[in-house]
Amino acid sequence: MPPATPLNADDFANLVKRFAPWPDRFALGVSGGPDSMALALCAKDWAAKTGRHLIALIVDHALRPESGQEAETTQQSLLRLAVPAEILRWEHPPVVSRLHITARKARYHLLTEACRHHGITRLLLAHHREDQAETILMRLAKGSGIDGLVGIPERSIVNGIEILRPFLTIEKERLIATCISNQVPFIIDSSNSSPKFARGRLRRVMPLLTNEGLTIERLIDLGERAAIVKDALEHYTHAFLTQATQRDASGALHIDLNKLRAEPRAVGERALTACLQHLHPQDYAPEHVSLASLYKALLPDAVMPSRTLHGCIIGTKNKKCTVMREVDSIDIMPIHRGETVLWDRRWRVTLPDNADEPSCLIKPLGFPQHEILDRLAPGLLRQFPVAQTRASLPGLWVGNTLSCIPAFTSEYPARARAVLNSPWPPAMVIET
Repeated sequence: MPPATPLNADDFANLVKRFAPWPDRFALGVSGGPDSMALALCAKDWAAKTGRHLIALIVDHALRPESGQEAETTQQSLLRLAVPAEILRWEHPPVVSRLHITARKARYHLLTEACRHHGITRLLLAHHREDQAETILMRLAKGSGIDGLVGIPERSIVNGIEILRPFLTIEKERLIATCISNQVPFIIDSSNSSPKFARGRLRRVMPLLTNEGLTIERLIDLGERAAIVKDALEHYTHAFLTQATQRDASGALHIDLNKLRAEPRAVGERALTACLQHLHPQDYAPEHVSLASLYKALLPDAVMPSRTLHGCIIGTKNKKCTVMREVDSIDIMPIHRGETVLWDRRWRVTLPDNADEPSCLIKPLGFPQHEILDRLAPGLLRQFPVAQTRASLPGLWVGNTLSCIPAFTSEYPARARAVLNSPWPPAMVIET
């Protein structure tokens, strides 16, 4: 085989032009490996030519004794390339389970928080073609559905920061060649090939799979086909949600069961997932076994006993399925005078500067006596007559005392306000 061709300035410009328009400043996630160091080199040259500024963010996971030194070495290498670099250290107790998932979550949190701190809205990562193929293979081995088989998205939103991956179509050999030809040093993380982790084990069997025809090209093709199917499912699911669902003022969702039963199962299950994720946004959708069980329980023309799934309560009545938030699974968070916070990832709650209390706890309203509700929020019982949906509304508490109920409309005066944060139906049914 001929040697891999290094990337040049024109190659990188062509890779990133599909992400236009570009802001004046952006960030890079740099691990110190050949992929991210090639990204730093290319992005630095492109930024200089286009009059933009960048910063490299290095996450030290503190999971290996040498990780701190590697982060500092990477920082020095970047500074020699004239790339500003900042180390983000993950402070954590020993991680005893789900190491890769926990570390990945922490990494994205640190990267996106750093971007927010610097007023940056775009973060570039160096995932490449082999990463894509390995991700699809891992998800295939775990029994993922269509969404998982799409693989790593070219662009996504994480914690409000746009993540871009310009190298997804580029072979790793080209990135290594880019570093070598430009004398850019890089670090090899031995844990990436460790049989302790699934990705390392799959890398060892990849040659055997290739001999049987399951090549990188076939895996990439599978991901592209899955993306086509996902687009179609999103289109029809969004149409169904628009026509057959409603959201009430409490945030609860109501589904027309006759219309749900008329849809293909793939659309029906996806619509239920969208409802559950909207009410309780999580990194992962509900397990398919549980979701399929819920879908089948909704098919008979009979009342389904209420059940819980994904932090939600699901019940049926009068040809409608109602999905509401489960009160017991809602977190408590503080709010201070003059703040607006996002509570339960659904409600944007504001405590004004002139509030009586300097700080409160936002907790579910629960089931206080009607006399208390009438005193704190006249008209609330009329606006939210169903106790179970009313219970999941935000209330402001001082200790164990309900101090204030935010105004959800202008029907009654209140010392705080709360509005639902996201529209319904969502523009994207299921985020990757």
